Amino acid sequence: LLKTAIFTSITAIAITGCNKASSSYSLLTDASQQRQQAVLIPKKIDILWVIDNSGSMQSSQDALADNFQRFIQRFQNSNHDFRMAVTTTEAWQKKFDANSTRARIRDGSRCAGYDSSGVLVMDPNTENLSDVFSKNIRQGLCGSGDERSFESFRQTLLEPWNVDFRRPEAFLAVIIVSDEEDFSHPGASSTENVNNASLYTPDSFRLFLDDFTEINTYGKNYSVSAIYIPDEQCRQSLAINAQKISTRIPALVDLTGGVKASLCENFGDSLEIISDSIIQLSSVFKLQREPLEETISVVVNGTNVPKDPHNGWTYNPNDLTITFNGTAVPPADADIRIDFYPKTIKL
Repeated sequence: LLKTAIFTSITAIAITGCNKASSSYSLLTDASQQRQQAVLIPKKIDILWVIDNSGSMQSSQDALADNFQRFIQRFQNSNHDFRMAVTTTEAWQKKFDANSTRARIRDGSRCAGYDSSGVLVMDPNTENLSDVFSKNIRQGLCGSGDERSFESFRQTLLEPWNVDFRRPEAFLAVIIVSDEEDFSHPGASSTENVNNASLYTPDSFRLFLDDFTEINTYGKNYSVSAIYIPDEQCRQSLAINAQKISTRIPALVDLTGGVKASLCENFGDSLEIISDSIIQLSSVFKLQREPLEETISVVVNGTNVPKDPHNGWTYNPNDLTITFNGTAVPPADADIRIDFYPKTIKL
């Protein structure tokens, strides 16, 4: 875990007033206190799984279910307040059909022969969580072969029916699991008839997530991770149908600071890495005093970190927290120093 941030001592200053010429004032919580400590606290976390439910995904869905404990144990051990839900790569269809239910989060597959859990949103209080996840994540193989991972998570997040899933202040972790490229584009026609130049850019979905998670209020508060086909060797080893190497999915992962993992690697190891990344990205530092925002200085391992919502730090005055974003997220065991002048003075 990140080391507790230390706020450098701020020397008490004497201020001469009209009626209190002999009184002294301190910018510290107590006159005798020589330093203040920030409290490292976890944010709430909302996790949205985007599962490819096309005809070649059986083994990958099974591997997710079988290795779920490797993913969730980190959240359980640290008592994180999480919510999890599952959607599929065909949820994009809601964009072109207002009556479609495909963007609703799912408690199991719509395919015949699969069980439903009856639980749409999983959380720490969900009974038999592993069994519920196993049913929810097995979305079957009867889904559309026109996989649009990006548009699918957008439509799912915008779907009013899913209101019980998303909490505005929570860190949003999107996890895509697919053996296809993303083909999100502005038309309803089949991907086969679409020129790559007409596809939505990965960066347009980063901008959507900026807006959806209210980056100006909460700072950068999301990541996209993915388990996908990264190269030809992996594609050949899986070769069932016409799976594709993806370049767009890892591009969005890089833009959002998530984790890239291969469908051909050990799922348990990949899920542990993804869960560790989510926990690290969602951790914030709670200040014990309200600061003068313009005086905040953040140094990690001796290097000044800029204030920046994508690759720096952001301050949330609503809860007095500092959040690290993008490439500025400190590594484990980093030396973190956050200096500031308190906004108010005390007798």
